[in-house]
Amino acid sequence: MLKNHKDELILLSTILIISIVLISLDSFEYLYNLSRKYEHFQLDEFFVIFIAISICTTFYALKKYFDLKKVKNRLNFCNQRDTLTELKNREEFFKVCETQKKYLILLNIIDFTNFNKHLGFKKADELLKKAALCLRDIVYEEIKEPTYRIYGDEFAFYYDKDNIKEVLESLKSKFEERLFEVDSYKFYMHLNIAYSNTKPKYLTAAEALLAIRKSIEKSISSYNPQKIYCTNSLDMLNIIREALDKNQIIPVYQGIYDNNSQEIYKYETLARIKKDDKLISPFEFINVSKKFKLYHKITHRIIECAFNDFKNSSCEFSINLSYIDIINQNTCNFIFSMLKQNPQIAKRLTIEFLETENIADYNILIEFTKKIKEYGTKVALDDFGAGYSNWNNILKLNPDFIKIDGSIIQNLLGNAENINLIKLIVEFSKMNQIKTIAEFVDSKELANLIKELKIDFSQGFLFAKPNEKAQICL
Repeated sequence: MLKNHKDELILLSTILIISIVLISLDSFEYLYNLSRKYEHFQLDEFFVIFIAISICTTFYALKKYFDLKKVKNRLNFCNQRDTLTELKNREEFFKVCETQKKYLILLNIIDFTNFNKHLGFKKADELLKKAALCLRDIVYEEIKEPTYRIYGDEFAFYYDKDNIKEVLESLKSKFEERLFEVDSYKFYMHLNIAYSNTKPKYLTAAEALLAIRKSIEKSISSYNPQKIYCTNSLDMLNIIREALDKNQIIPVYQGIYDNNSQEIYKYETLARIKKDDKLISPFEFINVSKKFKLYHKITHRIIECAFNDFKNSSCEFSINLSYIDIINQNTCNFIFSMLKQNPQIAKRLTIEFLETENIADYNILIEFTKKIKEYGTKVALDDFGAGYSNWNNILKLNPDFIKIDGSIIQNLLGNAENINLIKLIVEFSKMNQIKTIAEFVDSKELANLIKELKIDFSQGFLFAKPNEKAQICL
């Protein structure tokens, strides 16, 4: 409690001391006589105490002024600096007008979370501070620019010249040669670096950095405006919402080739987003659509379009469903409604179950399969040989087709183990009146081997690429 009023206590003590000193000095008599002489101005011996108070208050006020100035400077410093590394912070970074600089560079320390796990947060913070200061010194030495800490292990700086690649390679090399020590531990650290001169530079550089973090090849890369980045889920969410609003979710169809008749037997329906005359692959948007609960809308749109496209055709076709479609009551009701309203189409339809490794309850799938077969709809199982661990469950589903996993097919040539596995799958399928389909067939040599192994159908770029309805003959 007393500590909070330390300055005030010092002030009072000083006033008492000065008052006593003034009273004890010979000058007191002079001050007393002066007070008598000017008594009509109401001066008296208490004038001595007034002088003491004035002197002390003046010094007190000066001290408070300098204290406040010091605190203000500290607050300004804290507002502009990152508290851990003392680099300029995110707020200061965004004060710089990025249009005045040619390149904006973002970088992060690769897999710094492992240092947190290994060292604990306190020691990891110590390591991060050393890394940040080292990075700051290298950047300043290379290009005379300040380094900013954006957050966590992510940093940024600007650069104005054209030799950006050389500078970043040099910077990366110098940083990664440094050995950092915390207690008895010694570490080398590595960087992901992305740069952009495309407006808005921070957002485009951030997209490029996210792509690099997922890449197993590149560690330095520029933003490519020709590439649609899917790593930023919020950007992709906007693309999906816009696609749903503007009917840009479209089906494309890939032919499945009959190895015996040597003709296209049926078409698999695949989802795409058509944006600016480009087709965005489901690998880029499906996971985001699931995360934000929009996946069922994409499923509904694709089913509607496929039924409409094959309405006046005699072709067989398939539609893909995942386990989350089947456990979604609204989606199930929609599917059964479409089958009931379109009995002739239902007989030419195959429902293909995807992501079979995620099936939590086979009983739900078995019940769903029984119901769609009542409409004459066939059933196919995807990723066979990889996604299914219990072949007994497969028999309970009573599928008409099984699609052999593409990773097995692509590693078939010269691989005796995979060839023996295919023989086992084919034999099992024929014993149970199930047709087999090989995925990802992309060469004649592979196609010939598949035919020798008596797989019924082939699917892959060798025979047909996914195309919109207008580009195929239905």
